[in-house]
Amino acid sequence: MSIKIDNFNIDLVNFFQLKVECRASGEQLKYAFYLYKDQEIIEKSTYQDNPKIFFNLQDKGIYSVRVFIKDKQNNKIANTSEKITFNGFKDKASTSDKPEVAIYGVSRLGAAVKAILETKYKVSFFIDDDQEKWGQSFFNVKVIEPAFAEKIDQLKIVSVDPKNKLVNDQCDIFTSIFVPDNLVTKTMFELGLLELYEVAKYCYLNGLLYGARLIKRFIHFRFSSVVPYTAEIGEGTRFGYGGIGVVIHSKARIGKNCVIGQNVTIGTRGGTPIIGDNVFISPGAKCIGGKIGSNVIIGANAVVTKDVPDNCVVAGVPAKVIGTDIKKYKSYFK
Repeated sequence: MSIKIDNFNIDLVNFFQLKVECRASGEQLKYAFYLYKDQEIIEKSTYQDNPKIFFNLQDKGIYSVRVFIKDKQNNKIANTSEKITFNGFKDKASTSDKPEVAIYGVSRLGAAVKAILETKYKVSFFIDDDQEKWGQSFFNVKVIEPAFAEKIDQLKIVSVDPKNKLVNDQCDIFTSIFVPDNLVTKTMFELGLLELYEVAKYCYLNGLLYGARLIKRFIHFRFSSVVPYTAEIGEGTRFGYGGIGVVIHSKARIGKNCVIGQNVTIGTRGGTPIIGDNVFISPGAKCIGGKIGSNVIIGANAVVTKDVPDNCVVAGVPAKVIGTDIKKYKSYFK
């Protein structure tokens, strides 16, 4: 064998990066590295001239690296490193401790703003001028008087009360204009379409209709999409490319673990649009009639006008079943 490994070392640096270096003797050597976590391959590199590589570790576990070396005659050799334990590394920004804020104004709008802010912040208090509300709970948050709030240092206050008398550096004034010049709108800009839908759904179910409608309008503004809070979207369902151009009927019922591509329309020519579980709807498809079963793939730009059975692939205008061996398409449902 013309290849000899001189040294092979792995080391944890920067608290989360696995530094790998393998020095070997031979002619025109190339190296490929496989990263193992708990004896399972989780990442591979192609053959390269560089005998060094960095792997960025994410999850706790026991890691090792296997190196494959080949020379210009295509002789090959492989070796496995020692094991190294990674206990995890949490960035400060990813800590579960959320910044605290308070909301000035006990109202339906204040409750909707709480639902939005709680995606990124901890709402510690409501502040209100009405002393009859002081000490009571509003949406599981204590109501306090303005004088008490002024004594709390570094507390960010978001006001939804147009008569707010607490105007100082702590106070942030909410406006419903879709410009990120206040904390509420900035938070909305940071959320994905499905996160916004979930908040709007919560508002709708709790009688906070102004907040639900506000978020629906924001979704249309931000994503050029219509995703009503009255639609039912199952757990694990996601949108491709952030849901750009998606239009969903207000009474649609979409199952679990579906994938909805960009510029998809889910509508109806009468009745309720129903889509089963594990359905992949390709970009540009129009589902405007019929019930769609589970484990279904709908081709790009297809127009569905009739019922679609379980476990099939449909395509075309109008859409027709073109395949029933759904196992060949299992990668679509990851």
